[in-house]
This record gives sequence, structure tokens and C-alpha cells, in this order.
Amino acid sequence: MATSTRTPISLAQIHDLVGGEIVGSPLATVTGLSSLEEAGPNDLTFVTGDRVLKTHGSTAAGALLAHRRLDEFVTPHIIIANPTLAFAKVARTFFCPISPPRGIDKTVVRGLDTQIGSDPSIWPGVTLGDRVTIGARVTLYPGVFVGNDTTIGDDTLLYPNVVVREGCTIGARVIIHSGTVIGSDGFGYVQDQGRHYKIPQLGGVTIEDDVELGANVTVDRATLGQTIIKQGTKVDNLVQIAHNVTIGAHSILVAQVGIAGSTRVGHHVMIGGQAGLADHIAIGDQVMIAARAGVNRSIEPNQIVSGAPAMPHEVWVKAQAVIPRLPELRQVVRTLEDRVKQLEASHSASQASKAKATTRKRKG
Repeated sequence: MATSTRTPISLAQIHDLVGGEIVGSPLATVTGLSSLEEAGPNDLTFVTGDRVLKTHGSTAAGALLAHRRLDEFVTPHIIIANPTLAFAKVARTFFCPISPPRGIDKTVVRGLDTQIGSDPSIWPGVTLGDRVTIGARVTLYPGVFVGNDTTIGDDTLLYPNVVVREGCTIGARVIIHSGTVIGSDGFGYVQDQGRHYKIPQLGGVTIEDDVELGANVTVDRATLGQTIIKQGTKVDNLVQIAHNVTIGAHSILVAQVGIAGSTRVGHHVMIGGQAGLADHIAIGDQVMIAARAGVNRSIEPNQIVSGAPAMPHEVWVKAQAVIPRLPELRQVVRTLEDRVKQLEASHSASQASKAKATTRKRKG
């Protein structure tokens, strides 16, 4: 990946790509991309809000993508509603490397009845099982293994050492990063006389179009049926998705998330890093689950939850505010307990004294 180019790119060219309003000379050029604090006079960078501006104060960048007109800067810039998206488009158009060499390396191992679409890029050390179907313009880097009866859609990219086991379906424009395993056996056992008896995992995995999986992700095959990751979902590194899980469309799973078997996650769900979801629960659409949450029950749509066990975020915030005061509150409770004991003892003594006085009066 490159963050610089030999050919200067003008602000006018960038405007043609992303739209917006140019402030300053459209002839200003850049040859690189950089962060706001590190940008030099030949770099393009972006500003997402006034808080960022207050933090950094100034920049030496040659051009900016900004959320508003920046009269405090002499730097040429483009005003655009979503500077981050515009920056991503510029990076993808002008700075991403050209497609890898096309063709099928002579060392590729091909099983029986494999079908490979037009213009492939299949590198040394790739293994394709029997009855594998590969779409057009697919790239398979060294060490990729594709098992029997698996289908991979057009324009999909598998980085080195990705494993796609037998009977899986990968959609179009899917990106899978190194070390990820698709279709490993689900974790299914039944006990018999104190021993664990393996339940055959006979299902598969379906990954729909435009999904991206990070490095070292594991997606287990279903016991029966399919484990499904729906269209447009993005999964970070080191995520475990168990057998028969369904992840809804356009969801985000951050690193080290673990989802237990047969759980169903809705669309546009965001799950923070190291969160864990129990088995056989349902997460509604557009739910946000905070990092390190422990979710042990189903969640209705449009909720925000935090903590372990997970609870409504506003409740968790109040609980967190109390936790630092627990030692102090514990001492207060102990003091109150001692005071109550003293009052009870005093009350008991008073009652006993009154009882004695009453007894004397009766005797008198």
C-alpha cells in the first residue's frame, strides 16, 4: 500500500471525484496522504470536526477535506459533508495499488471439475478441491486452501493462508484477510457415560456479498443448515463466530468478539471489542453493544447496552459512577449498622427498665 504517488493530483481532480465546494485554488496539487498532525506541504488530509481543529490548532498540509469553510486556514480545501468518506474515496482511487498479476500459477493444485472464471489471479501454493467454482477476477494469494464443493463469487480477494473448507459459499467482492478459517467444525458434543461424543457438523457457511473479514477470524460451519454472515458486514481480527450463528447485514464486529452457537444478530448491529454473546439469543436490529460486554439474554432493537452482565447503557453508567465510592459507602453502612445496634440496645434497655417499673407499681 502506498501513501504517495509520483503524479501530482490537483484539487480539481479530487473535487471531480468527491464533489463539495472548493475554497482556494483548484490547481493546488498533492502527491501524498497523511494525518492532520503529520501532513506536509505535499499531502492531503481531512478534518472531521471543530474539536479536532482545537486539538491540533494548525496543519502544514497542502490541501484539506473539511466539514466547513476554514477561514482560519490559508490552506486550499474542499468543503464536504463527510470528509472521512471523501478521504477514503481519494485513497482508493489514487493511492491503492493496481491489481496483482493475472493468471494461474503452474504450482496451483486443482481437484476434479474445478471451474475458474475469467481474468483470475491465483498465486503459487494455492489448493483447490473437487468441484470448486471460482468467479471472475478472483484473487487467491499464496497458501489459500479451498475445499470441495465450495463457491467463490466475482471480484473476491483471499489473502495468504486463508482456509475455506468444504461446502461453503463466498459471495462477490468479499475480502478475507490472512489466517482466517471459514467452515471449521462447530463445537458440538454430547456426553455419554462421562465422555464427550462428537456430533458431526454437516452444515456449511454462507458469506454474502461485500463482507470483509479481518485476520485470524474463525467462522464455524453449522451443525445442520448454514452459519450466515449477511451482506456488507465487516468483521475485525480475532473474532469467533460459532456454528449456526446468523449475522445481519451491514453489521460491525470489533476485534476479539465471541458469538456462541445459534445466536441471531440483526442488521446494522455494532459489537465492541471483546464482547461476548451467549448461545441461542437474539440481538435486535441497530443494537449497540459496548466493548467487553457480556450478553446473556436477548436484546430488543435499537438498544445500547454495556457491562457484564449487559444492561442498558444509562444504568451501567450510573453503576460505574458508584463503584469508586464503594469502600467509602461500605464504611458508611458499617457505621450505620453500629449505630442501629446501639439504638436497638438502648431501646431494649429502656423497654426493660419500663417493664421493671411497671412490675414494681403492680406489686406496690
